[in-house]
Amino acid sequence: MVDNESSPTDQESMVSSLASESEIDGQDPDHEMNKILTSHFDVGDALQMDGNASRMNPEQSTDLEASPVVDNIESHDGAQRQDIETSSEAHSVKSIDSKAHLYEGQIGQHRIQEIKSSNNCTESLSRNSTRRSKSQHNEDNQSIVQRVYTNQTTGKLDLPPDGGYGWVSLVCVFLTMFSSWGCNSSFGVFLAFYLNNDTFPGASKYDYALIAGLPVFIGQVLCPIVTVIMKVIGIKPTMLIGVTISFAGFLLASFATKLWHLYVTQGMMIGISIAFVFIPATTIIPGWFLKKRAVAMGLSLSATGVGGVVYGLSVNKLIQDDHETKWALRMLCIVTTITLLLAITFIKQAFPTKPLGIRSFTVIRNEFVKMFKVNLLEKPFIALIAFWFTFALFGYNLMIFTLSSYAVARGLSSHDGSTLTAVLNACQAIGRPMLGLLGDRYGRTNITTLFTVIILILLFAFWITAHTFLQLLFFVIMLGSCVGVANVMSTVLIADMVGPTDFLPAWSFVNYAGSGMFLVCEVIAQALVDEQNVSNPYIHTQIFAGLCFVVALILVLLLRQINVTQKMEQIRKNIVIKLNEYESEVSDDDYEEQKLMVAEKQKLLEDKAHYDQHLESGIKAFFVRMTYPMKV
Repeated sequence: MVDNESSPTDQESMVSSLASESEIDGQDPDHEMNKILTSHFDVGDALQMDGNASRMNPEQSTDLEASPVVDNIESHDGAQRQDIETSSEAHSVKSIDSKAHLYEGQIGQHRIQEIKSSNNCTESLSRNSTRRSKSQHNEDNQSIVQRVYTNQTTGKLDLPPDGGYGWVSLVCVFLTMFSSWGCNSSFGVFLAFYLNNDTFPGASKYDYALIAGLPVFIGQVLCPIVTVIMKVIGIKPTMLIGVTISFAGFLLASFATKLWHLYVTQGMMIGISIAFVFIPATTIIPGWFLKKRAVAMGLSLSATGVGGVVYGLSVNKLIQDDHETKWALRMLCIVTTITLLLAITFIKQAFPTKPLGIRSFTVIRNEFVKMFKVNLLEKPFIALIAFWFTFALFGYNLMIFTLSSYAVARGLSSHDGSTLTAVLNACQAIGRPMLGLLGDRYGRTNITTLFTVIILILLFAFWITAHTFLQLLFFVIMLGSCVGVANVMSTVLIADMVGPTDFLPAWSFVNYAGSGMFLVCEVIAQALVDEQNVSNPYIHTQIFAGLCFVVALILVLLLRQINVTQKMEQIRKNIVIKLNEYESEVSDDDYEEQKLMVAEKQKLLEDKAHYDQHLESGIKAFFVRMTYPMKV
């Protein structure tokens, strides 16, 4: 009985190999490249694929403009007649023309034109429909690599160089992340100063907390809008808008004398600038790297942590020396502007795309329609990814913005608090790339689940009890290596479960769906502070942050169940295909061949029964799939 049972690992490897053979023998000419791209699909790939599809089928951008089509048909009537002279439609048009001349005096010139226009419209729509169907057929027959990297001018496959000038562009992306999200990571130092000093008379701790949430909220909610703007005006103009707003925001914040000045400058303007700067930068790396993409993406992800270290320590030093924030803000203004301008100057797309331009409102409207697909909500796993990302990032922001203030509340100096924040960011710079590599190795959902559990243990077992500098130092080292799991895994989980076609609208939804919670994140953190609890005033905030990760863990387990179910269904489908091949390939009189294949066929039947059992409906099967040992 034991001999007949095969381990899940053996079953999956055997069936996966069958699936691989099927793909290689099928339509995909470059299976390995396609596999790499699919597993690391990103925003830049989605935009490149969308641009290629638009160039292959330009009519799709004008589908909503019915009346202009008729006008264009009338103006190009002669050329269209020449193109289709041998078709049946052309004969129909000629026949109607002759009848029109014969009865011209009876039905009137306006009726003739109406008939011509109607036939020309039908003829054009038929031709456009034929072109669209051919384009769709070609697109369906192409692999993901071909759809993304086919040069529409030459028709050849232009794969990323995996080096060359790509390393320069990678440095530029690093600088962009360093001076956008990395710079924003230093806000915890500002928050600690604002809370402990009466900088703006009449301001409450909730005001400063709301200002802390504005950049994160705006940076997330503007993602789809900035993406469309980038497609319309181009990457560098979009980034220059962001740099200009960032420069003005930090500079004006240094001269702020009223609270609303700080809301507008250090809150709203910095949030807008982050969105306009980092979104275009994220599209660069996919064009330059494919085989080495995991390494390149890991290096770019580390920029946020490095920026948090550098800017956090620099801001803290200037605030301590001056006992105010003016020159700290001016330093950020100067340094971020210089680094971002350097990045914009030397950053380059591997495959430059021509901006759409502000030519037609309908074209721009169609781009927004593509980014905000409501029917995506019919797929429950997209909402699961969005809410998982929201709760995980919510808990992350609660912790990272509260850490410095918590250290001061427990009797440490502001310098110790900023040092802890810097160490946390430094560990993120190392931990985020490692999380990505581990996800590639052992499965993204698996690693996300594992490290969410580790974060829970660290928050409840270490953060609540830690009160000395050494204890907190150990805590931030351990936590910093894994707390960025949501930032690292959100995009790749979307790619794994949604697929390339719906990637952009799904990515947009994940970013803006829960952005409102980020606005009030630190407000909730400050509202939970218990001033009467002298020993630990942040105990309720710590528990709430931990509970956010509890919810995130539940959601990612549900997501894992869906992922495992999809993979099991695919494996079972491949088993059925292989069984059908055995039935068709083996003849009835070929006894020797039947004898050789009977063992393999029996093995496949057992595997099919194994997966049929796990794919049954019911609570037990549901939890089995949730915890099933499989790389997902």
